[in-house]
Amino acid sequence: MQYGTITYIAAAGDNNVVTAKPAILHRIIIGADVASATIELSDHTSDGDGNLVMVLTGSTLMTAHGTVEINAHFNAGISLDLISQTKV
Repeated sequence: MQYGTITYIAAAGDNNVVTAKPAILHRIIIGADVASATIELSDHTSDGDGNLVMVLTGSTLMTAHGTVEINAHFNAGISLDLISQTKV
């Protein structure tokens, strides 16, 4: 299977669909340290709460200012919920 490159700039909120087809997420760029922030990544085509793959929370995001390497395969697609994190 061949994958293309997707650049996605997320806004705060629930159920942000990055892609609705299989993909590999290589990294997340964190634009600001927000102690109370949470990023939930799901292997789902519409719901950020479906088939949860990874959760990054305030303490992880505070120390990861810059880039968080993920390198995970998502079979259905990538959706995410951003809670209090606005610069991703």
